[in-house]
Amino acid sequence: MKAVTFIFIAFFYGSVFAAPVHLKNIVAYSHDGKQLSVLDSLYFDNETGRIIAPTEEEAKLAEVIDGKGQFVLPGLHDAHGHILNYGLGKMLVEVRDLPSANAAVDKVKAFAKANPKMPWVLGRGWNHVQWESKSFPTRYQLDEVVNDRPVWLRRVDGHAAWANSKALAIAGINRETAKGNDLIIKDAEGVPTGVLIDNAMSLVAKHLPEATSEVKDKALQLAFKDLLSVGLTFVHEAGIDETVYEKYQALAFKEAMPIRVYGMLFGYLDGIEALLKKGQINIDDHIIIRSVKLMVDGALGSYGAILKAPYSDKPEMKGAYVQTPEQVEQVLGLLVQYDFQANVHAIGDKGNAEVIELLSRPNMKSSKLRHRVEHAQILSLDDIPKFKQHDIIASIQPTHATSDMNMAEDRVGAERIKGAYAWQKLIKSGAVVASGSDFPVELINPFYGLHAAVTRQDRKNQPEGGWYADEAMSVEQALQSFTINAAFAAHAESFSGSLDVGKYADFIVVDQDIFKINKQDIWKTKVLETWVGGQKVFEYQQE
Repeated sequence: MKAVTFIFIAFFYGSVFAAPVHLKNIVAYSHDGKQLSVLDSLYFDNETGRIIAPTEEEAKLAEVIDGKGQFVLPGLHDAHGHILNYGLGKMLVEVRDLPSANAAVDKVKAFAKANPKMPWVLGRGWNHVQWESKSFPTRYQLDEVVNDRPVWLRRVDGHAAWANSKALAIAGINRETAKGNDLIIKDAEGVPTGVLIDNAMSLVAKHLPEATSEVKDKALQLAFKDLLSVGLTFVHEAGIDETVYEKYQALAFKEAMPIRVYGMLFGYLDGIEALLKKGQINIDDHIIIRSVKLMVDGALGSYGAILKAPYSDKPEMKGAYVQTPEQVEQVLGLLVQYDFQANVHAIGDKGNAEVIELLSRPNMKSSKLRHRVEHAQILSLDDIPKFKQHDIIASIQPTHATSDMNMAEDRVGAERIKGAYAWQKLIKSGAVVASGSDFPVELINPFYGLHAAVTRQDRKNQPEGGWYADEAMSVEQALQSFTINAAFAAHAESFSGSLDVGKYADFIVVDQDIFKINKQDIWKTKVLETWVGGQKVFEYQQE
């Protein structure tokens, strides 16, 4: 079988045909934020691309499509993804889901041999927690297969990187220069091993070759194709620089954006105020820029998440700031001045507590701007009600729990885990919970996220009964979090997130009823068709 993607360019946002379309004989589920509805048909206007309630005359003239009993859902959102990074990653060496460092090294060796003219060997995806050794890799392992060129492999979560000796030398990292920097992993003699955490990564990253404009264009198109194939019609791009800011607008003006994108400006850009002064951007509801991405700490797997007390399995560590609360506060004041939403990455309980305190201040205008905590991963129990109390959105990633469950409790212990990945506690408190994946940290398929949200299991349906299953969502809650709640988190609920009259006809046709099947099979759901603005932009075809 193969998937065929159709991208409409010159006339993507509308059609010359005036007659509405009647998609009948379907089983469609839609959540408006209050209740779940089940529809058996859908009318939409070809000119506007929006769902309509037709007059009797319009209904008679409608072009009829027989859905043949197929299952329909609103186009799914990913409330936290990295579109450009995903696309770029498809052109680099992929070392995800491998059993050992040696297996990753073998892939690097093959990639380097196949790409002899690349000045750097770049890749992503390693996760030492999945390896039998459970230990960080070293530069010497990479040196054995590539020593004439620098090698730079980002960890799966993007918060650590693995470099060979050539890359360290280019960055001037050695025993002397690494002294006093705890984010550079060293051996017992103080020699850097090749693994850098969070802010230390910039020492090498600043020497990486910049992707050309043409490469970025190709990466975006590769990403768009894959996103449509899994039913994502709206993605919240968690961090864009000025170059990508301009690229998205150019694509939208050319009517060449096959999905909708909610772009978050990087909060550490030198020219951030100049971009904020340009005001909020919305081009045909295909590129929306009215938010800023900030980051207080790192990730749990690489000991970068900042905790109130030391890590349970590494008492000498408590994590580290990426941006201090003072730095975050400074940018918050600026973006609130220009009416931009704050989307702040926080993983550890201390990082979350500090971000919540900042966003809950009266001058933050949270009820209007809908500030978000991205990840909201390890929470103190007394911080959970504060999301609802202060109109802060919890932007979570269900597959993070099933990826992290093999190490999370080791990191934080039996008591702190009670506030970790605490989706049901957040929902019961009244908080708005929006779901995404953080791709390419996780895989892009939103049905993997729906499955993880509902089962608290991996795709092998382990552990039996689910990991801390009392925090699992119902299917209805999970769908709500990937549709209308995510739309609300992007200030887009007026035109997206449900199959209501007046909203765009963004919907997907899938091969099974996620409300009727065994919930352990949700991840197997295939997308048969993806429609954006009343145009079919993807179709799954069987040879």
